[in-house]
Amino acid sequence: MVSLHQHVAANKAGSDFIVGDLHGCLDLLQVELDRIGFDPTKDRLFSVGDLIDRGPDSMGCLRLLREPWFFAVRGNHEDMLLDYAYEVVMPYSYRSSAQLFFRNGGGWVEKLNPDAQRELREDLLPRVVALPYVMTVGKGKTQFNIAHAELMTGDVEDESLFARLGGMPEGPASRRILTDDQLIDEILSQMIEPLTWGRRLVRKIKVNESTEMGTSGGSLLLSQQPMHPGLSLTYVGHTPLVGMMLHESHLFIDRGAYKRGPDTCLLVLKHSKI
Repeated sequence: MVSLHQHVAANKAGSDFIVGDLHGCLDLLQVELDRIGFDPTKDRLFSVGDLIDRGPDSMGCLRLLREPWFFAVRGNHEDMLLDYAYEVVMPYSYRSSAQLFFRNGGGWVEKLNPDAQRELREDLLPRVVALPYVMTVGKGKTQFNIAHAELMTGDVEDESLFARLGGMPEGPASRRILTDDQLIDEILSQMIEPLTWGRRLVRKIKVNESTEMGTSGGSLLLSQQPMHPGLSLTYVGHTPLVGMMLHESHLFIDRGAYKRGPDTCLLVLKHSKI
């Protein structure tokens, strides 16, 4: 059984870097790796997920999973790919898994030649299946976590109506931010959707009560509650922002790279500088 939470030892030889949502932008990643002088013999790159869709080279980004220096967690786009590839039936939904996948940028799979289709099916999809939803790097005071959206229990806001109809509890008591000690499969298995789709935490940031500061990675907004007791710094993506934001130990680093606009970019951060 694949573990939902993966532990990775601290890097004693080189540096650890974290990259935002790639969405098929392998060319932008290569530019950033060249810029920072990334050394694959000793450095490591951690991805917050969403390797695929929307950008020009989803297959190229999936092939990164073969590299010993590349680590990733599952995002909602990886889950949509798996639901499509393995024909998951979506109950109580007017959309099929294929419709959801293609609506969110999955059309690239239909353009693959037979060899690439075989490569995806026989080699790359099993690697995606094996990805954890949460990763912890190192231990103690220097450890950090990687997730895609948020480490918060409860239903995402869009399903609050269904939660009420089903008699599920709502409110603050049913929505709590996890701590490092709670990053275990038993708990994570009950909150897959918040892990990959949630945007409740980032919406709680009060910009007018936050502090903006400049960093080597660009503008950073420190919220009214930048750190959460018991939770190490946790890098997340999923929500494209004009700058980085730190709230309740979650550092939001998705800058909407696939849009390739004047206010977007692909962030590659050196953890030791953060």
